[in-house]
Amino acid sequence: MARQVAKRHQRERIAGILVVCLGLVVLVIAVIALREPNGHVSGSGATNVANGSGANQPSQSPDSSSGSATGSHSPTPADLKSVPLVVLNNSSVVDLAAQAARQFEDGGWSVTRIDDLQNEILSPCAYYDPSTKNAHAAAKALQRQFPGIDRVKPKFAELPSGPIVVVLTGDYTTT
Repeated sequence: MARQVAKRHQRERIAGILVVCLGLVVLVIAVIALREPNGHVSGSGATNVANGSGANQPSQSPDSSSGSATGSHSPTPADLKSVPLVVLNNSSVVDLAAQAARQFEDGGWSVTRIDDLQNEILSPCAYYDPSTKNAHAAAKALQRQFPGIDRVKPKFAELPSGPIVVVLTGDYTTT
């Protein structure tokens, strides 16, 4: 009888360890999924605000932490606002990207495209292309000007091309 009780306790201990391990695996997968969202850009409803052609903007030269190649030039606010934006609506709020694009343009920014996105991004974010000069600094300046943008992060592969891609979620307000 004592042996059966000991074996049962051993099985319960092993089951508990397996449950903890499974929980850790699920946690790791959830963290990876949040850091590298796997979604796709919806092709319907794309608008190229700049010229209506749907053409993407070419990338600029890579950022340098010391400024330009000829010296320690810091970008001016006008330099930063000249970096074009792509604005994506990742919510069920109708025309959120168009409303935000008007707000950004009223603030002096250049919006080249608006579209919808279906992804699991949880909060408004300005994604920047690390290979584009001034894109990171411009994304930070945009976030300072529009605090409804919660985060600034490097772009991931599923986003459309552009120096800065602003992804809006349902909690972004345009007022």
